[in-house]
Order: sequence, then structure tokens, then C-alpha cells
Amino acid sequence: MENVSRFASPESLVVLSNRLPYNLPAAREGGTPRRNVGGLVNAVEPALAARGGLWVGWDGSVLPNLAAIETALAEPRRWTSPAGVEFVGVPLSERELARFYHGFCNAALWPLFHDFIGKVRYLPEEFALYERVNRRMAEVALAQAGPDARIWVHDFHLMLVPAILRELGFRGPINFFLHIPFPPEEIYRTLPWRDRLIGGLLAADGVAFHHERYRENFVRAAQGLAALDVVSLGEQVALVGAAGTSWASVSPIGIDVEDFERLAGDPAVVARARRIRAAHGGRRLLFAADRLDYTKGIRKRLYAMERLLDLRPDLVGRVDLVTVVVPSRHQVEEYRALKREVDREVGRINGERGEDGWLPIHYRYRALDRRELVAHYIAADVALVTPLRDGMNLVASEFAAARVDGDGALLLSEFAGVSDRLPGALLVNPYDVDGVAAAIARALDMGEEERRGRMAQIRRRVRSLTAMSWADRCLSVPGTCAEGVA
Repeated sequence: MENVSRFASPESLVVLSNRLPYNLPAAREGGTPRRNVGGLVNAVEPALAARGGLWVGWDGSVLPNLAAIETALAEPRRWTSPAGVEFVGVPLSERELARFYHGFCNAALWPLFHDFIGKVRYLPEEFALYERVNRRMAEVALAQAGPDARIWVHDFHLMLVPAILRELGFRGPINFFLHIPFPPEEIYRTLPWRDRLIGGLLAADGVAFHHERYRENFVRAAQGLAALDVVSLGEQVALVGAAGTSWASVSPIGIDVEDFERLAGDPAVVARARRIRAAHGGRRLLFAADRLDYTKGIRKRLYAMERLLDLRPDLVGRVDLVTVVVPSRHQVEEYRALKREVDREVGRINGERGEDGWLPIHYRYRALDRRELVAHYIAADVALVTPLRDGMNLVASEFAAARVDGDGALLLSEFAGVSDRLPGALLVNPYDVDGVAAAIARALDMGEEERRGRMAQIRRRVRSLTAMSWADRCLSVPGTCAEGVA
């Protein structure tokens, strides 16, 4: 593939991720592309809009075979967002979607990196498709980037890309950010292709993680699998090997705080929040929002709500749990089965615990747009963010950013990456159903002074960890992505 430079300055940036923020096939015939939701999208897009550059990734199209892909790549689909960000689409074949994305990414790497080793499936043919898609993504990115560009690669879908870029001759700076946890070394070592993925990451100048624990796991795995000297320099760790030096850093992702605060002050959003509260008849309101996934602890949260009613019968008929579950990976039977289990448990608990005119759980299986989400954040007395394992989890930060009134309580899993960065949250072990129920009761009983004091602590921290400051740290120079490094 011809390497055609589109940039002329050292500050030029090419972002590379598995999926684009927009579904580009919808742009045909004058349609408006649908925006995908997620923490990566919400954090990276405004940073790229401010800096200028280009984003490469899967455009949402699924083609029947490699011949169709080659034809599509001869003139890749492009689209420029209203913010001025240009997107370049990379198609996948039906087989690649099944074996690269639903296969190796989500049946091997996703459970492995979240410590769900019993759910892992390793198939050589799926890794072969992972390698093929990584190479295609690297080639398209390289075709857009001149020798002075910086390439910023994101997440576990593309861990081979930095090494492939070096193999293809790119000598500019490469940054890699892992948006999920990196597992303990003994778990990572079960991966048959462990050396290949570690080598892929070490080809980047800088590899960054949300949390110190994830970085430590990566450093131990890299040191155990490659001949490296490890040098700690303050907030950063240098991994020095025969091929050069890669810096491992910690940089927790942030959100667009100003946007959430703006929405929280919008009279229409505030009015919607009032209507939400009115619809619940003055009852106390618990709110949770998650993508459908076994890592999110949705069922255990339902059991905690059930247990709350046992521990505190005075709350029967006086508290509602609104739980929003965003559809995810509905092509995968395991996720369809999880959906059926959640549906069944919601029905059982409401049937057994509900009374005339009152149901304890209000369940919605759909995505909420940002305005509706913020309205629910404002309306809630308590936000429940209780994943079994999560790389960061931005729902907690979004809730706090939306609470411009300074009120509300946050219940947060100690296994979310953000847990030790939000002082003021009530930390819980999501596996301890009784403990979560007791913490919900404590949050509901909390006096206004304590509630506001805790929320003020959380909001100060959230406002210091914005999406833009995160991007600035990650894109200064290789190796300076550490928290607090300018």
C-alpha cells in the first residue's frame, strides 16, 4: 500500500482504534452517521478535534470476502465530522468480524484481561485473523501518516499494530493506550501468543494504562518474557531492550467535564430530571447504567437490591432502582444468555417483592442519549457503579460532573480502575451482596452535610482529570504520559 503523506508537521496525529466513533456506511446518500458510545470515543474525539488530525478504524461495514475488501481499500470511505475531524474507514469481512472481533478479541483477550480465565477460548485460526486485521489497520494508518506524524493506537484489539508499523518502516513516535486492565503475569502467561502481544506493545515508544496495578502487571509480564532492563524514573518505568526503550506510564482517562456541566445546567434537561423524579412518586431513586457484559456485575447488583429490602423493610415501597442496560454483542450466545438471565431475575424480584403500585426495579434495555443520561444523573439520590472488574469506568465521573447541585451519593466498586481516584465515594466489594446492600442503606441515610462534603471531594478530582488533560499527557512526547507530568 502506497505511503502517501497527508501531514507536514511533527504535531500531526493519526489515531487508530478498532472502531470509529461513527458508523460511516450511514453517511451514504446524504445520511448522518450514527455516533457510537463509549469512554474511548468521548475522550479521544474532542482531543483530536482540538489538535487536528485523522482517525482510522473499522467503519461498520462488513464485506463478503477479501476481494471486496481490497476493492474498498483502493478508495477508503471518508467522512468529516461537524467538529472537523476526518475519519478513514477500514472494512472487515464477515469471517473477520466473527473470528477477529467476536472471536479472539472478545472470547480470548476480553475475559483474559478481566481475570475471567474460565471464560477464555484460545483458537489458532482466530489469532490468525487477529493478526491479519492488525496488519490491515497498520497499513491504512501508515498510508495516511507522513514520516513526521505521531500514531496513537488504542486498546486490546490492536496490540500487534506498533510492531507491524515498525516492520513496515514507520520510524515516527508511536503511543499505545490500553483501556482495559492488564492481568497479573500468571494469568497473562496462559495466552499461547503471549510473546507476540508483548512484543507488539514494546515496539511503541510509550505504553500507557489507567492504573498503577495494570502497569505493574504489564512490566512484570514483559520482564518475564523478554530480555529487558527495567528502570523506574518517578512516575514512569523505562523498559530497555535490544530493540530500544519503551516507556510504561499511568494516565487515568477523563471525561469532557464542561460538556456534562453544560448539559446539567440546561433548563430542558433539568425539567426532564424533575419529570423523572415525579414519575417515581417521591420515592428515593437509585440509578445504574452499564453495557451488557458479565464484567459489570449487573446480576449481583439486582441481588443487592433484593437483599436491601430484607435488611431494611422500612424501605419497601419507598425506593426504586432504575437500571439501564445498553445492548452489547447480541450476536454472541453468551451475551444473549446473560440478557435472558437479567430479564428473568428482574421479573422474579419484581414479582416476589413488588406491591400494588410499586415495583422495586425499573429495567430498561436500551442506550440513553447523553441528555437523557444526564437527566437521570441529576434525578438520582444514589448512583451505583459496581462492576466486578473494569479498566476505569467513566459512569462514576459522569455522575459527579453532572451533579452541579453538589448533592448525590456515589457507590463504587473497589474493582473499578477509578476507585482510588474518587475520594468521597463509598467503596464496596461487588461480590459481597450483603455489603453492597448495607452501603446502599448507608448512602440513603446519609445526612446532607456529609453527602455534599463527599460530592465536593469527588467533583474536585473529576475536574482535575479531564479528557483534554489526559490526551495532553499522552501526546506530549513518548514516555511522558504519567499522571501529573506536563
